[in-house]
Amino acid sequence: MKKYVAVFRSRTDVLSFIENLRKHGVYAIAVQTPKEAKVGCGISAEFSPAGISVAKRLLETGAYPSFFGFFIIEKRGKTVTVTRF
Repeated sequence: MKKYVAVFRSRTDVLSFIENLRKHGVYAIAVQTPKEAKVGCGISAEFSPAGISVAKRLLETGAYPSFFGFFIIEKRGKTVTVTRF
């Protein structure tokens, strides 16, 4: 299973980002920031891989100054891999 996560330094930004993803038809939820990110406000936006183009367009607006980065979380059995991209 593959999940995409956008990490922010501000809770306000992450919640606004989730709301805007949803307005654009992308399923998004608030999740705990992966400890491997080693940054953030504690919550991040998780969304499906299909939503990455919408997510990138929203970030290009400059409305989210606390954005830190995207991460892919992959689960294979008991192994979890977190990769920044």
